Amino acid sequence: MKEVERTIHLYRKVDVNESMEERHEKVMEGLSKLEAPLGLKDSEIPEIPDFGTELVCFYDAKNIKTKGVSIEGVYRWRGLKYVIWDELRYEFKITYKLIDYKKIIYDNLPKVINIFDPYVADVFVSPSYSIAYKESYKSEILKLKEKGLKIGELQDVLFTLSPVMYFNEESYNKLIKVPKEELLERLKGKAKGVMLLEKGIYIIFNDKADITYEEFVEMNNTFKPLLGLI
Repeated sequence: MKEVERTIHLYRKVDVNESMEERHEKVMEGLSKLEAPLGLKDSEIPEIPDFGTELVCFYDAKNIKTKGVSIEGVYRWRGLKYVIWDELRYEFKITYKLIDYKKIIYDNLPKVINIFDPYVADVFVSPSYSIAYKESYKSEILKLKEKGLKIGELQDVLFTLSPVMYFNEESYNKLIKVPKEELLERLKGKAKGVMLLEKGIYIIFNDKADITYEEFVEMNNTFKPLLGLI
């Protein structure tokens, strides 16, 4: 089992004191200064989208130099009474000839994170990997659900690690069960990379562009105990 599609997800809690227009202008100002493939330098900058009569609106973009990388943003209506998320997504195939995967995860993505200021971010490999992994741990997941816990990085329990992940202070304190100083010690010599960014911690568990399902499982089995996860 090997997948070539990759999606980078960045999720930010909607701030009711910041309008969608203000958020869009901040993000676009930052991306306009970043080079391809994740930035929009020398490329068309998306206009501010319009909610119309909906509670969500979208924009999409591509850097003129790397049209094989799609960029999509999602904004949600401000003022709702429950937690909602603005999103920034990148999609590409690791077989795309203009993709330097390691440069993306070691250099480009941390810069995007500092611009977007997300709650969490990850480089997602494939739904098939995640589904198969969870299927093999049905009993553990059932026990968590019986306790009333919701599974997922935007929920109560982080159950499946992605090869690259970022946590701001809030998400780290909620999802990770190990003090940060201790985690840094645990990850030494094991993780491929650990960076303390402006507002959170960025971890590269595996830097292989073509990670196999078996390597994905091994990665989870190795690092989840170090993060204090089930």
